[in-house]
Amino acid sequence: MRSIIVSSIKLLYRYMYKHYFVMVFVFLLMIVIVMVCEVFTSCMLNKNKKNSSKALLIKNHEFHQFEIMKNGKFFNNVMVHSNILKKHWCFNESLRDINMYNYTVSQNEILSKILIKYSNNGIDASEITLLLQQYPVLRQIKTGQILSWIIITKKKLQCLVWDIFPQEIRVYNRMNTSFTEGIIRFSNQLNDGLSPSILFIGKLSGTFIDSARSLGIEENCIMDITNALQYQLDFHKLHQGDRFSVLISIMMNDDHSIKSKLLGARLCTAGKDYYVFRANNGKLYDREAVRLGGNFIRFPTLKPFRVSSNFNLNRLNPVTGQVSPHAGVDFAVPIGTPVVSVGDGEVIVSAYSKIAGNYVAIRHNCHCTTRYMHLKKLLVKPGQRVKLGDNIALSGNTGRSTGPHLHFEIWINHRPVNPLTTTLLNFEKLLGHERTIYLNQVKEMLPHLCFD
Repeated sequence: MRSIIVSSIKLLYRYMYKHYFVMVFVFLLMIVIVMVCEVFTSCMLNKNKKNSSKALLIKNHEFHQFEIMKNGKFFNNVMVHSNILKKHWCFNESLRDINMYNYTVSQNEILSKILIKYSNNGIDASEITLLLQQYPVLRQIKTGQILSWIIITKKKLQCLVWDIFPQEIRVYNRMNTSFTEGIIRFSNQLNDGLSPSILFIGKLSGTFIDSARSLGIEENCIMDITNALQYQLDFHKLHQGDRFSVLISIMMNDDHSIKSKLLGARLCTAGKDYYVFRANNGKLYDREAVRLGGNFIRFPTLKPFRVSSNFNLNRLNPVTGQVSPHAGVDFAVPIGTPVVSVGDGEVIVSAYSKIAGNYVAIRHNCHCTTRYMHLKKLLVKPGQRVKLGDNIALSGNTGRSTGPHLHFEIWINHRPVNPLTTTLLNFEKLLGHERTIYLNQVKEMLPHLCFD
C-alpha cells in the first residue's frame, strides 16, 4: 500500500513539473484580464464625470459649430457657448493670445475655486472677486451646469458663459473695468413653431454694435436694427446702461450652416422705447405698421405749393446776377405757413444767417440732412429730436430773398440732390388685412421683448 502511495506522488510531481510553465502563464493571464476589467469598469463609472477633475482647454480657434438637436426644437447649448465666444472675442485681432475653457460643475463646487483651479494658474484672483461682487447670483451655480470662459493676456477674464438650464444662458463680458450681464433664452413658441427663436437681453457698454456682438448676435441682425432705427435715434448718443432686447429666428440651410433672421427688437434710451418688427413681406416696421429705415414725405408743407424756382446747380442768381448753384427747391408759400420735417431726425441748426435768414437743418441719419430757409419763426432748438410731420417753423421772407417763399434742400453724403426727383423719399405703411396680421404678430412678440 505504501509503495502505491509513493508511486502516485512521484507521478503527480512529474506531471506538475512538466506543466509548470503552462500553469504560470494561465495564472498571469488571469491577473491581466482582471486588471483590464477593473480599468474598464472604472472608466465607465466616471464617464459622466470626465470634467470633474479637469477643464477642457480649447486653444484659440478650435471651436464647434451650432448644432440642432434631433427634436428640432432647441439648440445644443454647449455649441452655443463656442459660437458666442468665437464670434466676438476669438476673431478680434487685438486679442490673439487667448485661451477658452469648458467645464461641467461637480457637486459642492464654487465658481472662484473652479476658475482658479482649472485655468492653469492663468487668472488673476481679483478678476473673480470683481465679477462676484457685481453678480452675486454666480455663487448659486449647481451640479451639472456648464461654464465656459475666456482668459486673455495678463490673466484677464474676458468673458464667462453660464449655462443655467437648457433654455437659458447668461453671458458676462468685460467692458473696461467692469462686467456686463447678458441673457440668452431659447424658445420654439414664436414664428409658428417652425424654427427655434433666441432672445438676447443686454445692456449698453461701449457702442450698441459692440454690446450686441458680445452676446453673439449675428452681424446681419445688428445691421438690420441700426439701419431701421437710425432715423429715429442717434446711435452715437446712446447712454451706457441703456437696455436692449433682440429676438431672432434660427434656421439650418441645406449645407448645415446656420441662418439667423431678425424678428423684433426693442431699445430703451432716455426713458423711451424704440421698436422694430419684421412683417411677413420681409420689411421692417414700427409698432404702428409704419415702415422703418427711410420714411420721408416729399414736401416740407402739409399741402403742396407751386415751385417758384427749381433745383439747378448752374442757375443765374436773380439777386446777384451771377451764376451760382441753387442747391434746393423754392416753394411759393405765404408768410406764416407751417413748415414740417420731412422725416425723423435731430435738429443740428436753428439759427439766423445773413443769406439764409432764419433756417433749420435736420440730420436724419449719417448720410442725409435737410435744410429749410427764409423762415419767419423757428419752433425747434439744436439737439431736439423731431419726427416726420412735426412743425419746425413758420415760413417767411428773411435773409437774401426776393419775396415770401420756402427754400428746401436735401443733402446726401455731403452733396445736394434734387428734392423733387431723389428716390430717397418714400412713405410706406401696411394697410388692410396685411396691417391686421402684422399688428397681431406685434402683440404676440411684445411680451417676449422684456429686460428681465
